[in-house]
Amino acid sequence: MAALSFLGFLVLLLPLTLLLLLYLIVRPKPVRIPIKDRHVFITGGSSGIGLALAHQAAKEGARVSILARSGEKLEEAKQSIQLATGIEVATYSADVRDFDAVKTALDEAGPVDVLVVNQGVFVPGELEVQSLDEVRLMIDVNIIGSFHMIKAALPLIKKRQNGGPASIALMSSQAGQVG
Repeated sequence: MAALSFLGFLVLLLPLTLLLLLYLIVRPKPVRIPIKDRHVFITGGSSGIGLALAHQAAKEGARVSILARSGEKLEEAKQSIQLATGIEVATYSADVRDFDAVKTALDEAGPVDVLVVNQGVFVPGELEVQSLDEVRLMIDVNIIGSFHMIKAALPLIKKRQNGGPASIALMSSQAGQVG
């Protein structure tokens, strides 16, 4: 009887051991791409997560450009990053809902290695009482604005000379889960 239960234990242990071994062999390994001397362009870069990302990118030696609507907040962000890191940051004031303004800003900034699409708005409220204008604002900034950024940046990403990998990061938040 003891031999039978030991055999049953081995039958269970063998597949689990093989699964663990397989996981250790083929698990995806994180890839860290250095951003030193690469151009990182961040939307929503004047506050919150965008500003924190801009600080980090500058600290790691990237050439940083930030885009937001408010010129005043952009200037404050620029000073904050420069004071903390000693790195000069390029700022662009544009509304992501305006494709031409976004394209102009990106054309001025030049080829982009890393695009961080980080802008976003959320107007809380129950759907029954929320106005169509509030819903349109969220869609225009969060979805159409992201499309504008990527569409305007792709030619500049393809135009890069350094040949290293390029990245586009789309940010989201838990605000999109509210409901």
